[in-house]
Amino acid sequence: MATPAVTQLGKYRIESMLGAGAMGIVYRAFDPHIERHVALKTVRHELFESGERESLKARLRNEAQAAGRLVHPNIVGVYDYGETADTAYIAMELVSGQGLKQRLDAGGPLELATALDWFGQLLAALGFAHEHGVVHRDIKPANLLVSAQGRLKVADFGVAHVESSTLTLAGAMIGTPSYMSPEQFTGESVDGRSDLFSAAIVLYQMLTGCRPFAGASQTEVMRQIMHETPRAPSACNPALPAALDDVLMRALSRRRDARFQTANALRRALDDATNGTSTAAEDDRTILEAPPVTLASGTGSWRGDSLPSPTMWPSAMLASVETRLAAQIGPVARLLVRRAAARIGDAPDLPALVALLAPHVPSDKGRAQFIAAFADGSKAGTSQGPSPSSSLDAEEVRAAALRLAVYLGPIAQIIAKREASRAASLRALHERLAAAISNEADRARFERDVGL
Repeated sequence: MATPAVTQLGKYRIESMLGAGAMGIVYRAFDPHIERHVALKTVRHELFESGERESLKARLRNEAQAAGRLVHPNIVGVYDYGETADTAYIAMELVSGQGLKQRLDAGGPLELATALDWFGQLLAALGFAHEHGVVHRDIKPANLLVSAQGRLKVADFGVAHVESSTLTLAGAMIGTPSYMSPEQFTGESVDGRSDLFSAAIVLYQMLTGCRPFAGASQTEVMRQIMHETPRAPSACNPALPAALDDVLMRALSRRRDARFQTANALRRALDDATNGTSTAAEDDRTILEAPPVTLASGTGSWRGDSLPSPTMWPSAMLASVETRLAAQIGPVARLLVRRAAARIGDAPDLPALVALLAPHVPSDKGRAQFIAAFADGSKAGTSQGPSPSSSLDAEEVRAAALRLAVYLGPIAQIIAKREASRAASLRALHERLAAAISNEADRARFERDVGL
């Protein structure tokens, strides 16, 4: 902690400097009247040199009073407001803990249960504040503190409101663009839904290890937030339940009326997506790390390491698939290939493996290239042998694949070709293809389309 340049502010004895921000310096201080340590957040005197010194101080005081009424276990308490000749300051609860930003800067996603627990506490704080008419306006990891006991606290309630609006310097953007809502960039009025948008960005980062909107400049970040839809979280971290994708994509909608309107609504949606608990669901995608497996030598298993099961997949085949997939989506390809191979079982089935992996490729062009690379099983470094003969006409198979593609995309062609070799009739083929559609409504529509 740095040595402070001042030793006293009002009744508070300054002990050290904790940090500096857009508004001013934050000090660790001691209140001799009730003998407790506090954090003093000061406002730089140059922010008041706009000809509206008194009105700005009054606004800051009012905001501090509003925040001071937010007595909640997940909100950093505001104790006092004071002024000196050239400084205004707010005395706040001094929290012993680590900032969430430090945890996230370390890299990699958090465990699902931990992320959902902390996010639930964040929603509890936001819901309480919004019910009391206070909007934070600067929700970001740097303003979220986590104690050693796992208690999350939101800092700078009320202060952030002033910092991002009343005390904005000409030509300067106060806040962190990567966590701002679209309405903050356009200068529209801001309400609690803006906080929920920013909170959703924090949850996305906790779950995936990366921000949904990131660029080399503020302009690029703003462009992405205003015009682009981020990748689904499960495409970045396949360990996540797919049900979380829909929740986060709605929470990150550019239109306020399309988002969750309250913190409670967002919390309920997350509960539904995770079966009402903060623990990982039973779906295999929620396993954050595949358990190591000791494999017998001479089995031909992939690289002889932690492929969970099965052990009969040719190593050359899986290595080739991983290489092709990694070219499209990076190092996470290895985990995806292991999971997909384990789901299929001990009988190697390259088309099925490709069909499971293709949806993880985000671009249409890249997905098509990945599928085309394995249109012939020999391209995977192993011969799959001749397919069982089929009495189906090639045109019938092609027509069935086109119908299936409406629901599954480019992988439909591979699935139809595979199932055609196993089906004794066109009806049997249609039944097999219908079984490949996981969504019940889509499956019913497909069955009606093909006359089942």
